[in-house]
Amino acid sequence: MMLKEALKMAIEAEEKARDRYRDLAKQADDPESRLLFEQLAREEENHYKRLSDRLKAIKLLG
Repeated sequence: MMLKEALKMAIEAEEKARDRYRDLAKQADDPESRLLFEQLAREEENHYKRLSDRLKAIKLLG
């Protein structure tokens, strides 16, 4: 598997995880669970951004 494809797959996985945690936060009955899922969603968003930045850099380098 090429590096670009691997990064694209990882980006998609992070995006799906982020969205899932956001959904779980909305469904959470208690504030503690909601905060946990919101934190996890933020972490996944950070992973998504870092991977996206790496993919952009690789594309620029050719």
